Amino acid sequence: MKSLVSRDTSWAYRSVLVLSVATILVGLWARVWKLGFPGQRIWDEIYFPVMARKFLEGTYQFDLHPPLGKFIIAVGIALFGDTPIGWRVMPLLFGCAMIPLGAALGWYLFRERVAALLLAAFIAGETFLIAYSRIGIMDGILVFFTLASLLAALRVERRGQVLWVAVLLGLAISVKWAVFMVAVPVGYILWRKGFLRPFVASLWVSAIVYIVIVYVGALVAVTTNPWEAWQWTWGWHLKAAEKITAAIPNTWGSPWWSWPLMLRPIRLSPLFATATGDLQVISTIGNPVLWYGSTLAVVAGIVEAARRLVARKPIADDPLVPILLGYVFLLLPWIPGTRIPYIYNYLPSYAFALIALVYWLVRLWGRPPWGPWVVVAFTALALAATLFFLPLAMGLPISSESMQQRIWMDSWFYPSAEVP
Repeated sequence: MKSLVSRDTSWAYRSVLVLSVATILVGLWARVWKLGFPGQRIWDEIYFPVMARKFLEGTYQFDLHPPLGKFIIAVGIALFGDTPIGWRVMPLLFGCAMIPLGAALGWYLFRERVAALLLAAFIAGETFLIAYSRIGIMDGILVFFTLASLLAALRVERRGQVLWVAVLLGLAISVKWAVFMVAVPVGYILWRKGFLRPFVASLWVSAIVYIVIVYVGALVAVTTNPWEAWQWTWGWHLKAAEKITAAIPNTWGSPWWSWPLMLRPIRLSPLFATATGDLQVISTIGNPVLWYGSTLAVVAGIVEAARRLVARKPIADDPLVPILLGYVFLLLPWIPGTRIPYIYNYLPSYAFALIALVYWLVRLWGRPPWGPWVVVAFTALALAATLFFLPLAMGLPISSESMQQRIWMDSWFYPSAEVP
């Protein structure tokens, strides 16, 4: 902490430092506090922890996704039993680890201490990510591996280090296929570093990592016969490919274009009433300051990139390019709309949207005297929004009136309400 302060003694920097540390502490507390609530399965906990337990039992249950996410959740169940803590402890650890990962990304992408502070704080204070760090599902784990792949690419300095990028990419797609598109921004970064050919050549490593994980899943849960397990692995891919476009209606489903506007968050739990008449519920309502700010940042980034291209100004080595590539290409698989999508499918793209938000705040930071104080004000607003929406992300007891104050649109909370 002393070294962070000593290099920049301005009041604006100290203010950002204090606000960021406060947000990180709040975010860590919010992820850990009473992790066992509720004491029953909610949302997709009826699937993924159950599948994880079946892997421990050596019992097969079909799932459309590769098995790594369930393997990771199974570690928690093995340590703490088939209990709420057991289901949620591994998503919690990955959710907490995402915070220092964000700090490292902010530094290596922008080479600015303010960027490291802001990205770590925004990840910590995003109430959607807080809620998903507290339940036994895989999407927080997925975002972690996606961002880890990006960080590994940023840190490559010699040819051999490209293998680490390939391994992390293989781990990411072993949780869910759709994040393979992170290979585009990763490949772009490595291209600008002169390592594109080694990266393309190393994709076989990603494929091997992925196939081995699926194959191990078959050996554990389907058959111990190596040849039969291999045949099953091939057959599972064919079956999963057939089902990938299956449209299973759900009242919490939402079209991809609504995600950047946060028109349909998901209410993860039923309403619980306390003995004093307060209500408890867990919802994925995101931090509006960060959510809408990041959407505007992406739009501004697209406009800026188009402006520079038209004016033939250099942009190839600007961090904005891989940020936009990551956002667009991770969103792209959901645009055809052949499967009922949910707002959590936006999380990998949303991570890049948060990075885009930091990009513009860093540019403001470089415009004294007023720019740094705009960044301070924005960071303070983001922290205030985190505190305001925490009761819904954590399921804290609040009055009915307080809950209604946090439901700004009917579609945020009521399944019968249509997306505007």
